[in-house]
Amino acid sequence: MFNSAGRVITAALLIAVGGAVASVAVQAQAPAPSAAAAVKVTDPTTVVMIVNRDSNEIAFMDIKTKKMVGSVFLGNNVNPHMVMMSPDGRYVVTGGTRANKAYIIDARTLQLVKVINVDIAPEHLSFSPDSRWYYQGNPEGDSISVIDMQSLTKIKTIPGFAEPLNVTFLPDGSKAYIGNYGAHWIGVVDVRRHELLKKIQVANVPGVAKLDPDKYLGEIHGINIAALSNDGRWLYAADGDLGVVSIIDPREDKVVKTMRVGKDPWRIYLSHDGKYGITPNNGDETISIIDLQGQKVAATLEAGPNMTGVNFAAGKAFVISSTSGFVYVYDMKTLRPAGRMKIGTNIQLETATTDTADQTLYLADSTENAVVIINAQNQTFEKVKGVGQYPWGTHIMDSKDNYCH
Repeated sequence: MFNSAGRVITAALLIAVGGAVASVAVQAQAPAPSAAAAVKVTDPTTVVMIVNRDSNEIAFMDIKTKKMVGSVFLGNNVNPHMVMMSPDGRYVVTGGTRANKAYIIDARTLQLVKVINVDIAPEHLSFSPDSRWYYQGNPEGDSISVIDMQSLTKIKTIPGFAEPLNVTFLPDGSKAYIGNYGAHWIGVVDVRRHELLKKIQVANVPGVAKLDPDKYLGEIHGINIAALSNDGRWLYAADGDLGVVSIIDPREDKVVKTMRVGKDPWRIYLSHDGKYGITPNNGDETISIIDLQGQKVAATLEAGPNMTGVNFAAGKAFVISSTSGFVYVYDMKTLRPAGRMKIGTNIQLETATTDTADQTLYLADSTENAVVIINAQNQTFEKVKGVGQYPWGTHIMDSKDNYCH
């Protein structure tokens, strides 16, 4: 299903790529900056990283000037899916879905320093809080690749998952929780041994096929992510087929409560103040707003089709409706709609990140090869075009809204 040429990326080929990358070091450690690898980003918090899927690159835009700082070409037929900066600001990483490889970039010089073979179709990823471990999810390989960020080598592949998507580390880095979109359980990984310890079933309900006979012939829509509360006390997991959100106690790795939400919730997004969670319910084009303190659904509101994400800023929630060209806005004080923003006609919106001041959103607009910069306070926007081909997502270091499809 993948182009074999995209899988075989040797050091020689990378070095030969027409000047898009000045040099590629295949040794384990990143090279020290030199005249050939000048520092382009002095402060990693000052740039927006952009995943350009079709131009096979990671681009960097200066937050203040809105100008492109540079880009890193990864190779042909790579299709990067998600980008993330390590918590220490040293490296930027991405998984190439078509190439079955992980790519490690020096965050200061924007040099590609290592390419690592992983499993099939790598997509979502995460770093341990101490920046030591990079967990790369491989949905079609049903595995997690473990990369040691000290040696820049893959040290293990953890098997036994079912279309693993997002990885959530506990604040102390002791365990990681894996959302399995092809199942109805969360995988618990011992980070010390990098082993799958147990599976947490999110709900005791009748089989999905009994609830919906079409599921006999359909794909499973399970768990996208186990999202961690701001204080690290609880995990929240939405299950698409079951239409529920389960609350998990990570101390005992048990479900303590299950709440019904709308139809086919994509995942849960947590507000920055820790008060609410929102599930975009693509099955009935609504959102469910969950009171995290009261552990109950506080409101169900109309939204749009094919929702890909929720961002919080300026006391509001911004819900991205990818195929309609609209961003739906909700007041998080009144829990009522606050209008909608028409970003364009016949365009495809992807996902967004919020700046650390919680005032500005950076939304990927793949149709127009643009990043849409949204002022959350007054709900206006501008478009920065020419950022690369098919921008798929964005990332800002330390943002509370870094996510992917």
